[in-house]
Amino acid sequence: MSERPSTPGGGRNTRHPTGIRVVICVLALFALVLGPLGYLMGIDADSHAGSAAEWLTLTFGAAVGIPFLAAAVATVAGDRKAALWSLALLAWPVVFVVVIHLLRSAG
Repeated sequence: MSERPSTPGGGRNTRHPTGIRVVICVLALFALVLGPLGYLMGIDADSHAGSAAEWLTLTFGAAVGIPFLAAAVATVAGDRKAALWSLALLAWPVVFVVVIHLLRSAG
């Protein structure tokens, strides 16, 4: 049970909903950019310093860990819609991996 009293409007987050949404958007932007960037660096690891395993581990952390972090933050803040959108970002790794491999095989 929460020690915080429920809000009069039926349990919605009325304290700082805009601030939570901004934090979720920043985390989503990190996941959307760092996931594909790390994956491309992992694929191309032999031409620069660093191993592919390190880059792919960072990619997994960015593409999967950040959306889970965003969902957790939104859940604690009481923003269900932002939490669901954060969890929807878990489909993004499948999309960018498929697109990257299709583009590499086509070109």
